[in-house]
Amino acid sequence: MKCGHVAQGTTLIKGQKVDVCVICSSTTEDAYIVVEENKKPSLEGRKSKCSQCGKITDSKYTLPFFEYRKDAEYDRHYDGCYGWS
Repeated sequence: MKCGHVAQGTTLIKGQKVDVCVICSSTTEDAYIVVEENKKPSLEGRKSKCSQCGKITDSKYTLPFFEYRKDAEYDRHYDGCYGWS
């Protein structure tokens, strides 16, 4: 998504199913704009830190609640350390 996260859900807009970042959907229209696959930043050599426990792993767009943070030392995700409910 243009907001930097991956889409975590979908919504209906004018009867059409649209991917959405549920984290940013109430604050920015970027939460509804999909970045084309070939325009996504390369994650090669980048690391991601869990926003809750701080565990570090290789950055991947498939990590839960992944957020690419261009100017930060680490990208961000949630690894399930506190459960999923």
